[in-house]
Amino acid sequence: MDNTQSRTVSFTMLAVRPETITAVLVLLATVVMMLAMKALNPTFGSMGQIAAILTTSIFLVIASYGQGLVILLGGIDLSIGVVMSIAGMIIAGLTNGSNEALVWAIPVTLLSCFAIGLVNGLGVAFLKVPPFIMTLAVATAAFGVALGVTAGSSQRTVAPALQLLMSAQICGIPIPVLLIVCFFAAGSLLQSRTAEGRKLYAIGSSIAAARIVGLPIEALTVAAYGVSGLCASLAGMLLAGYSSGATLDMGDPFLMPSIAAVVIGGASVTGGKGIYFGTFAGAIFLSALSTIITVLSLSQGWRNIIQGGIIIIALILQTKQWYLQKMANRRLTGQGLANRALSQTSKV
Repeated sequence: MDNTQSRTVSFTMLAVRPETITAVLVLLATVVMMLAMKALNPTFGSMGQIAAILTTSIFLVIASYGQGLVILLGGIDLSIGVVMSIAGMIIAGLTNGSNEALVWAIPVTLLSCFAIGLVNGLGVAFLKVPPFIMTLAVATAAFGVALGVTAGSSQRTVAPALQLLMSAQICGIPIPVLLIVCFFAAGSLLQSRTAEGRKLYAIGSSIAAARIVGLPIEALTVAAYGVSGLCASLAGMLLAGYSSGATLDMGDPFLMPSIAAVVIGGASVTGGKGIYFGTFAGAIFLSALSTIITVLSLSQGWRNIIQGGIIIIALILQTKQWYLQKMANRRLTGQGLANRALSQTSKV
């Protein structure tokens, strides 16, 4: 009986990943937070407001995916906010209110931001520059170039088709919500169900072990930062469509939340741990929180304080969770050894 119980507990712990439990808890916390807000303000929480929260969450859902891949390697991308702004400026400047220009403007925007991501990856992978310094330096340089080209002025109107994409509905469901579902499915599949995704986990867990088994560490590192640039570019274009224009600072508010979403979702800042479901849940949580802060008319200072506090709490909970898992594993291992000794004794 003891052996059966021990095997059942072990199987349950393996079947449900801690990151999945964390993601579910974050989504439940989002629901509780919104219900509490509705209790304080009965006008809050209408179907239209929920649809608006989901619609505006698409920017963070997409941007945090790239950030999550980089953090999975034990790095960080501080250029996401700048890349989002540059993507918005490029798509607005190239289309200038013309739908026909989207055919070539979208690839140009994606390739430009992908190149920024590649520069980040090359510096981290081959020059061995710390990710914090490399991505910050690239972000500063890219912002300087964009500022010199645009003189800091806002670009002209984004193509109407891109604006329509962010405001139209299909069968009563906003198109951005459908895009979120598609992106979530594709992102989860690529990160957790492909060989390359599993290699990222291996590199983040132990770069020395990954090098011994011959994994292409440098190539995958460059690819991860490149994907981060692509995600920031896509989020920036959608943000420009939602705002009907672009400015050089419109992506700045998404940098810290992109990191917070990954951490809140259960990913380890040292790499090797985390799933996109958790990052997705963190992004939804922060989007709902941002709406609540706006409804309460809190200042940007309070917004930053709350986001920073949430990151600290998430890190503390991660540490406690790791400690509890370690103690549980020791206990299960001890029980297994004791049961084996008893079994051998009974045979004798």
